[in-house]
Amino acid sequence: MRLFGIAGSLLFCVLLSVKSYGFGPTGHGLVCDMALQLVSPNTQQQVAALVAASPHSEFAMACSWPDEVRGQEEFRWSAPHHYVNMPRGEKQVSAEYCPEHGCILSAIADMQQRLLADNNDWQALLFLAHHLGDLHQPLHVSYADDLGGNRTAVYFYSHEMPTNLHGIWDSNILSKFGYDEDYEKQEALFLQITAEHIANWQQGSILDWANESAELTYVIYQQYRPGMLIDEAYVAQYQPVLERRLQQAAVRLAFLLEQIFTAQSAQ
Repeated sequence: MRLFGIAGSLLFCVLLSVKSYGFGPTGHGLVCDMALQLVSPNTQQQVAALVAASPHSEFAMACSWPDEVRGQEEFRWSAPHHYVNMPRGEKQVSAEYCPEHGCILSAIADMQQRLLADNNDWQALLFLAHHLGDLHQPLHVSYADDLGGNRTAVYFYSHEMPTNLHGIWDSNILSKFGYDEDYEKQEALFLQITAEHIANWQQGSILDWANESAELTYVIYQQYRPGMLIDEAYVAQYQPVLERRLQQAAVRLAFLLEQIFTAQSAQ
Protein backbone atom coordinates (compact mmCIF):
# COMPACT_ATOMS: atom_id res chain seq x y z
CA MET A 1 0.00 0.00 0.00
CA ARG A 2 1.38 3.43 -0.96
CA LEU A 3 0.49 6.42 1.19
CA PHE A 4 1.78 9.89 0.51
CA GLY A 5 3.28 12.52 2.80
CA ILE A 6 2.53 13.27 6.43
CA ALA A 7 -1.23 12.89 6.02
CA GLY A 8 -0.75 9.41 4.64
CA SER A 9 1.54 8.43 7.50
CA LEU A 10 -0.97 9.65 10.07
CA LEU A 11 -3.75 7.75 8.36
CA PHE A 12 -1.66 4.58 8.38
CA CYS A 13 -1.11 4.97 12.13
CA VAL A 14 -4.86 5.33 12.64
CA LEU A 15 -5.47 2.16 10.65
CA LEU A 16 -3.02 0.13 12.71
CA SER A 17 -4.62 1.31 15.94
CA VAL A 18 -8.11 0.11 14.96
CA LYS A 19 -9.11 -3.51 15.44
CA SER A 20 -11.74 -4.58 12.91
CA TYR A 21 -13.38 -7.93 13.01
CA GLY A 22 -16.09 -9.50 10.85
CA PHE A 23 -19.57 -8.14 10.60
CA GLY A 24 -20.05 -5.81 13.55
CA PRO A 25 -22.74 -6.44 16.16
CA THR A 26 -25.39 -5.11 13.78
CA GLY A 27 -24.45 -7.48 10.96
CA HIS A 28 -24.14 -10.53 13.20
CA GLY A 29 -27.38 -9.61 14.93
CA LEU A 30 -29.21 -9.35 11.62
CA VAL A 31 -27.93 -12.74 10.45
CA CYS A 32 -28.87 -14.52 13.66
CA ASP A 33 -32.23 -12.81 14.07
CA MET A 34 -33.28 -13.66 10.50
CA ALA A 35 -32.00 -17.22 10.85
CA LEU A 36 -34.03 -17.71 14.02
CA GLN A 37 -37.18 -16.66 12.17
CA LEU A 38 -36.49 -19.21 9.44
CA VAL A 39 -36.11 -22.32 11.62
CA SER A 40 -38.80 -24.58 13.06
CA PRO A 41 -40.31 -24.01 16.54
CA ASN A 42 -38.34 -26.99 17.86
CA THR A 43 -35.05 -25.52 16.67
CA GLN A 44 -36.04 -22.12 18.06
CA GLN A 45 -36.56 -23.73 21.47
CA GLN A 46 -33.20 -25.49 21.28
CA VAL A 47 -31.44 -22.25 20.37
CA ALA A 48 -33.21 -20.35 23.15
CA ALA A 49 -32.13 -22.94 25.73
CA LEU A 50 -28.50 -22.67 24.66
CA VAL A 51 -28.52 -18.87 24.57
CA ALA A 52 -29.97 -18.85 28.10
CA ALA A 53 -26.76 -20.55 29.27
CA SER A 54 -24.59 -17.91 27.55
CA PRO A 55 -23.65 -14.42 28.79
CA HIS A 56 -26.43 -12.94 26.62
CA SER A 57 -30.20 -13.21 26.71
CA GLU A 58 -30.95 -12.90 22.98
CA PHE A 59 -29.54 -14.87 20.05
CA ALA A 60 -28.96 -11.71 18.00
CA MET A 61 -26.72 -10.23 20.70
CA ALA A 62 -25.08 -13.53 21.60
CA CYS A 63 -23.81 -13.99 18.04
CA SER A 64 -21.16 -11.31 18.66
CA TRP A 65 -19.79 -13.18 21.70
CA PRO A 66 -16.89 -14.80 19.76
CA ASP A 67 -15.56 -11.33 18.94
CA GLU A 68 -15.91 -10.31 22.58
CA VAL A 69 -13.73 -13.16 23.84
CA ARG A 70 -11.22 -13.72 21.04
CA GLY A 71 -8.59 -11.61 22.82
CA GLN A 72 -8.93 -13.45 26.11
CA GLU A 73 -6.28 -16.02 26.94
CA GLU A 74 -8.86 -18.79 27.26
CA PHE A 75 -10.15 -18.20 23.74
CA ARG A 76 -7.04 -16.96 21.95
CA TRP A 77 -7.02 -20.22 19.98
CA SER A 78 -10.17 -19.04 18.22
CA ALA A 79 -8.73 -15.80 16.77
CA PRO A 80 -7.45 -17.37 13.49
CA HIS A 81 -10.81 -19.07 12.98
CA HIS A 82 -12.60 -15.90 11.88
CA TYR A 83 -11.07 -15.86 8.39
CA VAL A 84 -9.20 -17.72 5.67
CA ASN A 85 -6.44 -16.23 3.51
CA MET A 86 -5.52 -16.71 -0.12
CA PRO A 87 -2.57 -15.44 -2.20
CA ARG A 88 -2.93 -11.90 -3.48
CA GLY A 89 -4.86 -11.70 -6.75
CA GLU A 90 -6.55 -15.09 -6.53
CA LYS A 91 -10.33 -15.50 -6.78
CA GLN A 92 -10.76 -18.88 -5.12
CA VAL A 93 -9.81 -20.61 -1.87
CA SER A 94 -9.39 -24.28 -1.15
CA ALA A 95 -9.14 -26.42 1.95
CA GLU A 96 -5.34 -26.42 1.52
CA TYR A 97 -5.27 -22.72 2.43
CA CYS A 98 -6.39 -23.60 5.96
CA PRO A 99 -3.26 -23.72 8.19
CA GLU A 100 -2.62 -26.30 10.89
CA HIS A 101 -4.07 -24.07 13.60
CA GLY A 102 -7.31 -23.82 11.61
CA CYS A 103 -9.32 -21.19 9.75
CA ILE A 104 -12.95 -20.26 9.29
CA LEU A 105 -13.54 -23.30 7.05
CA SER A 106 -12.33 -25.85 9.58
CA ALA A 107 -13.91 -23.93 12.48
CA ILE A 108 -17.39 -24.13 10.96
CA ALA A 109 -17.02 -27.87 10.43
CA ASP A 110 -15.65 -28.35 13.95
CA MET A 111 -18.45 -26.39 15.59
CA GLN A 112 -21.07 -28.32 13.65
CA GLN A 113 -19.62 -31.54 15.02
CA ARG A 114 -19.33 -30.16 18.55
CA LEU A 115 -22.94 -29.04 18.59
CA LEU A 116 -24.15 -32.29 17.06
CA ALA A 117 -22.28 -34.26 19.74
CA ASP A 118 -23.48 -32.10 22.64
CA ASN A 119 -26.75 -30.21 22.48
CA ASN A 120 -25.74 -28.28 25.62
CA ASP A 121 -22.66 -26.74 24.00
CA TRP A 122 -23.76 -23.11 23.81
CA GLN A 123 -20.27 -21.98 22.84
CA ALA A 124 -20.34 -24.21 19.75
CA LEU A 125 -23.67 -22.67 18.75
CA LEU A 126 -22.36 -19.12 19.05
CA PHE A 127 -19.08 -19.88 17.27
CA LEU A 128 -20.96 -21.61 14.46
CA ALA A 129 -23.43 -18.75 14.04
CA HIS A 130 -20.70 -16.13 14.23
CA HIS A 131 -18.37 -17.84 11.78
CA LEU A 132 -21.20 -18.37 9.29
CA GLY A 133 -21.77 -14.63 9.39
CA ASP A 134 -18.08 -13.85 8.98
CA LEU A 135 -17.84 -16.23 6.03
CA HIS A 136 -20.28 -14.00 4.15
CA GLN A 137 -18.41 -10.78 4.90
CA PRO A 138 -16.23 -10.84 1.76
CA LEU A 139 -13.06 -9.56 3.40
CA HIS A 140 -12.93 -12.57 5.70
CA VAL A 141 -11.93 -14.56 2.65
CA SER A 142 -9.11 -12.28 1.66
CA TYR A 143 -5.38 -11.59 1.48
CA ALA A 144 -3.00 -12.18 4.39
CA ASP A 145 -0.69 -9.30 3.47
CA ASP A 146 -3.55 -6.86 3.98
CA LEU A 147 -5.14 -8.46 7.06
CA GLY A 148 -8.49 -8.65 5.31
CA GLY A 149 -8.57 -4.97 4.41
CA ASN A 150 -7.39 -3.67 7.78
CA ARG A 151 -4.26 -2.19 6.15
CA THR A 152 -6.11 -0.70 3.20
CA ALA A 153 -6.61 3.01 3.84
CA VAL A 154 -9.86 4.64 2.76
CA TYR A 155 -11.97 7.62 3.69
CA PHE A 156 -15.70 7.33 4.30
CA TYR A 157 -17.78 10.18 2.86
CA SER A 158 -15.19 12.73 4.01
CA HIS A 159 -11.43 13.19 3.89
CA GLU A 160 -11.69 13.91 7.62
CA MET A 161 -12.94 10.40 8.43
CA PRO A 162 -10.07 7.91 7.93
CA THR A 163 -10.89 4.24 8.20
CA ASN A 164 -10.01 1.00 6.43
CA LEU A 165 -11.63 -1.20 3.83
CA HIS A 166 -12.51 -3.86 6.37
CA GLY A 167 -14.39 -1.37 8.50
CA ILE A 168 -16.43 -0.23 5.51
CA TRP A 169 -17.73 -3.74 4.94
CA ASP A 170 -17.87 -4.57 8.62
CA SER A 171 -20.19 -1.80 9.75
CA ASN A 172 -19.97 1.56 7.93
CA ILE A 173 -22.27 0.72 5.03
CA LEU A 174 -24.84 -0.88 7.34
CA SER A 175 -24.72 2.15 9.65
CA LYS A 176 -25.06 4.56 6.74
CA PHE A 177 -28.35 2.96 5.78
CA GLY A 178 -29.74 2.90 9.30
CA TYR A 179 -29.52 -0.80 10.09
CA ASP A 180 -28.16 -0.08 13.57
CA GLU A 181 -31.50 1.22 14.84
CA ASP A 182 -34.13 1.07 12.07
CA TYR A 183 -36.12 -2.05 12.96
CA GLU A 184 -38.50 -1.56 10.04
CA LYS A 185 -35.55 -1.70 7.67
CA GLN A 186 -34.28 -4.83 9.41
CA GLU A 187 -37.68 -6.48 9.06
CA ALA A 188 -37.89 -5.46 5.41
CA LEU A 189 -34.56 -7.16 4.76
CA PHE A 190 -35.98 -10.39 6.19
CA LEU A 191 -39.25 -10.14 4.26
CA GLN A 192 -37.33 -9.93 0.98
CA ILE A 193 -36.21 -13.55 1.42
CA THR A 194 -38.41 -15.76 -0.76
CA ALA A 195 -38.94 -19.51 -0.89
CA GLU A 196 -36.94 -19.53 -4.13
CA HIS A 197 -34.06 -17.75 -2.41
CA ILE A 198 -34.09 -20.32 0.39
CA ALA A 199 -34.07 -23.25 -2.03
CA ASN A 200 -31.21 -21.77 -4.07
CA TRP A 201 -29.04 -20.54 -1.20
CA GLN A 202 -29.16 -23.84 0.67
CA GLN A 203 -27.29 -25.44 -2.20
CA GLY A 204 -23.55 -25.94 -2.17
CA SER A 205 -20.94 -26.45 0.52
CA ILE A 206 -19.15 -24.27 3.06
CA LEU A 207 -16.29 -23.98 0.56
CA ASP A 208 -18.69 -22.89 -2.19
CA TRP A 209 -20.06 -20.17 0.07
CA ALA A 210 -16.54 -19.08 0.96
CA ASN A 211 -15.67 -18.76 -2.70
CA GLU A 212 -18.62 -16.44 -3.24
CA SER A 213 -16.83 -14.13 -0.82
CA ALA A 214 -13.45 -14.75 -2.49
CA GLU A 215 -14.80 -13.61 -5.85
CA LEU A 216 -16.30 -10.49 -4.28
CA THR A 217 -13.03 -9.72 -2.52
CA TYR A 218 -11.16 -9.90 -5.81
CA VAL A 219 -13.57 -7.38 -7.38
CA ILE A 220 -13.39 -5.07 -4.35
CA TYR A 221 -9.58 -4.93 -4.54
CA GLN A 222 -9.61 -4.38 -8.28
CA GLN A 223 -11.61 -1.22 -7.66
CA TYR A 224 -9.46 0.06 -4.79
CA ARG A 225 -7.05 2.99 -5.17
CA PRO A 226 -4.70 4.31 -2.40
CA GLY A 227 -6.46 6.85 -0.18
CA MET A 228 -9.76 6.08 -1.88
CA LEU A 229 -12.86 8.06 -0.87
CA ILE A 230 -15.84 5.79 -0.27
CA ASP A 231 -18.74 7.92 -1.48
CA GLU A 232 -22.42 7.59 -2.33
CA ALA A 233 -21.70 5.88 -5.64
CA TYR A 234 -19.61 3.16 -3.96
CA VAL A 235 -22.18 2.58 -1.24
CA ALA A 236 -25.03 2.47 -3.76
CA GLN A 237 -23.07 -0.12 -5.77
CA TYR A 238 -22.35 -2.41 -2.86
CA GLN A 239 -25.33 -1.94 -0.54
CA PRO A 240 -27.42 -4.61 -2.34
CA VAL A 241 -24.40 -6.92 -2.42
CA LEU A 242 -23.89 -6.60 1.33
CA GLU A 243 -27.59 -7.01 2.05
CA ARG A 244 -27.69 -10.14 -0.08
CA ARG A 245 -24.73 -11.60 1.82
CA LEU A 246 -26.56 -11.04 5.12
CA GLN A 247 -29.66 -12.77 3.77
CA GLN A 248 -27.63 -15.68 2.40
CA ALA A 249 -25.82 -16.10 5.72
CA ALA A 250 -29.15 -16.19 7.56
CA VAL A 251 -30.66 -18.78 5.24
CA ARG A 252 -27.59 -20.99 5.44
CA LEU A 253 -27.27 -20.69 9.21
CA ALA A 254 -30.93 -21.68 9.56
CA PHE A 255 -30.30 -24.63 7.24
CA LEU A 256 -27.34 -25.89 9.29
CA LEU A 257 -29.11 -25.44 12.62
CA GLU A 258 -32.16 -27.28 11.37
CA GLN A 259 -29.99 -30.16 10.23
CA ILE A 260 -28.16 -30.36 13.56
CA PHE A 261 -31.17 -30.18 15.86
CA THR A 262 -33.28 -32.46 13.69
CA ALA A 263 -30.51 -35.07 13.80
CA GLN A 264 -30.29 -34.73 17.58
CA SER A 265 -34.04 -35.24 17.95
CA ALA A 266 -33.80 -38.43 15.92
CA GLN A 267 -31.11 -39.93 18.15
